[in-house]
Amino acid sequence: MRAVRLHAFDGTLRVDEVPEPEPGPDEALFEPAFIGVNPLDVWLTEGSVAGGRQALPFVPGSEGSGTIDGRRVAIRGRGVGVVRDGLFRERANVPVGAVVNLPDDVSLEQAAAVGVVGSTAWRLVNDVARVTSEDRVLVLGASGGVGSLIVQLVRAKGARVLGQTSDPDKEPFIREQGAEDVVVVTDAAGLTDAVRPFEPTVVTDPLADGYTQAAVAAMAPFGRLALYGASAGAVAESFDLRALYRKAVSIVTYSGTIESQDVVHEGYELALGAVRRGEMRVPIDDVLPLDRAAEALGRIRNRQVRGKVLLHP
Repeated sequence: MRAVRLHAFDGTLRVDEVPEPEPGPDEALFEPAFIGVNPLDVWLTEGSVAGGRQALPFVPGSEGSGTIDGRRVAIRGRGVGVVRDGLFRERANVPVGAVVNLPDDVSLEQAAAVGVVGSTAWRLVNDVARVTSEDRVLVLGASGGVGSLIVQLVRAKGARVLGQTSDPDKEPFIREQGAEDVVVVTDAAGLTDAVRPFEPTVVTDPLADGYTQAAVAAMAPFGRLALYGASAGAVAESFDLRALYRKAVSIVTYSGTIESQDVVHEGYELALGAVRRGEMRVPIDDVLPLDRAAEALGRIRNRQVRGKVLLHP
């Protein structure tokens, strides 16, 4: 059978012929219908996930949906695609603890797409930033997989939401997710003036670098900034801490990579519940065959994805 494998931590993937899997103790044979592709997979191929200590060749892929013995299931957690071979293949052994039974009213496409981005968005909105209907929420990176779902969840709570993007072509997409307005800024320098009239009480920030300080400068007093990434740059130089404490702004952070496996499992179920209730739906940007996995990662790396890309073995 075919599997997409990483042979060196250089970002390059290769389609290989590999033996059929044979489940061991506490494992099940999973047949994927759809496999989610995430920034996590990009980082893994570059050696920055779990310290780059995976044994090579390694199969990425940390979430997917399909069947086990004809039963509709989804796979998430227990090290799949992180420290043990993942789902970028036609069939896979998976730990039984990673298996989630799917309700009939959740599609296989949504189940494969919602695991990482959906649970992250749900945690950020409900547990980290604690958004209420009274908030004004600025969503940085609002066209991304997580950002687009944050927009949806915030609107489901009845709060106001302003989306940010650096690409004017993505503005209609962000509005479709529920943003009442969109600001297009190509660098951090223009962010403060662009969002100051909105005076956000909450900011969700996957960008970091200068965007964090620029957002704080525009925030309302006693606001909360939820930082969950650093795609624009990991070091914010010359951060004006006076602007932070004079407004009594809180910076809270989130990383799903250090959560316990039980919490990961719970987060997936909470995200599936939000899909069932109609509070969020993952926009599917494209569905590609397995042998185009490298292209899928390239699109994420180059920020060419609106929502989520899936693989379909």
